[in-house]
Amino acid sequence: MSDADEMDDLPPPPLPPGISLPTPPPPPPLDAPIDENVDDEIEVDMDEDVSTTDFKSQWESRKASDPDLSPDSKDSMYGHIDRIATGEVGTLLDRFSDRFGSELDREIIVLRKKQQQEIRAVKPTVELISAPESPEIEEDTEHVEDDSEDEFAAFFDVVNTLLGDMPEDFIQRFLASDSFKLFEKVGADPASVDNETRMEFFSMINGELGDLPEDKINEFVESPGFELFTKMGEIYGG
Repeated sequence: MSDADEMDDLPPPPLPPGISLPTPPPPPPLDAPIDENVDDEIEVDMDEDVSTTDFKSQWESRKASDPDLSPDSKDSMYGHIDRIATGEVGTLLDRFSDRFGSELDREIIVLRKKQQQEIRAVKPTVELISAPESPEIEEDTEHVEDDSEDEFAAFFDVVNTLLGDMPEDFIQRFLASDSFKLFEKVGADPASVDNETRMEFFSMINGELGDLPEDKINEFVESPGFELFTKMGEIYGG
């Protein structure tokens, strides 16, 4: 290797003190700024369109598979929200009176009145036929039975109001269960059902109340209706 080549390989000599190289010129400006958010906005819009399309297709599919599903359910939901806001939620039977129908409601009222008239007509005859030796015992027994019937009817009203204040998903599950059939049967005339039906009803209600949310259970325990529930449990709890 020649002396000239060795000199080319050496680094340049340092600059004298106080002298520095000039800074390189700035790069030329771009013609137009690039907006990095454009692609993101387009992508978000596309995602929203896909989500909307998917939701619509799912909704149409649900309506096609379930003829009972209709837009009226949305009106029912908003109606329920309005009732909650105004404090007019009502009882379970009130909220789902469409399951019974106004004609059946009138039939139940007429049936109750007819049954009460029949009881009043038969009751004096029973008292006359009864043995005269123990009128006080008979009157006490009759008084206890009447009180029990009245308290059971009041107990049904407590349960009816309590279930009517439950969350919507709890109500829908209860309506679809076999327990609701027994609830309808007892609700037609709580005072006239026999002891076996009352025991079955109390057992069913006791199980349903056990599935309530914790806050609802605490509210019920602190309410006046819990005392009646406890008393009915002593009579019909088995």
